[in-house]
Amino acid sequence: MKCTRFMAAAFTLAAVSMPAHAQLATFDDLPGCTRGNTLGSAIANGYAGFNWTNFYVGDGPDAAPVVGGPGYANGTITQRCIAANGFGASSMLSASSFTFNGGYFTAAFTDGLTVRITGFNGATQLFSQMLTLSTVTPQLVNVAWDNLTSVSFASGDGLPGSQFVFDNFRFNNTPDPTITPEPASMTLLATGLIGLFGVARRRRKVSLDA
Repeated sequence: MKCTRFMAAAFTLAAVSMPAHAQLATFDDLPGCTRGNTLGSAIANGYAGFNWTNFYVGDGPDAAPVVGGPGYANGTITQRCIAANGFGASSMLSASSFTFNGGYFTAAFTDGLTVRITGFNGATQLFSQMLTLSTVTPQLVNVAWDNLTSVSFASGDGLPGSQFVFDNFRFNNTPDPTITPEPASMTLLATGLIGLFGVARRRRKVSLDA
């Protein structure tokens, strides 16, 4: 009985510390994620629960030498596939509210490319952030924009060379899986378990002394 109560308490701590419906979109599970797809395929509406406008999935490392954009390879975080925008503004839209946590952004062709990310609820702008991107080093965007229904991306005034690479899109409070330090949630769980072990040990000692 004591063991059952202890395990129930441990699982309760784990449930409280973990976010619900947290999700990571790597773009590696899309039909267009095929070796040698250097020009990309449009991301179909419904992927990860969003409607996508002007976003394409392609093979990042193979695209780099073919189209001459080093950022396609350098911006690849997991496996081979990345999302990239076409000419003009791009966006993603959800039928229900969500939290935008960010991802990795890399300029495809042009160092110093500016990209403005804007979060909306309906027609109301709630958040905005300007990025200045490199073709060499992916930039991690790590935010918690909540109660959104859409996010738009405007890069380089739509001019040639204004493409950017987007990988490991995180939403609904997903932690970054590429960060190796122990997450705070696991620290909380470990602390709780240590405390429960301490209580059980003290109770056992008292009963033996009696």
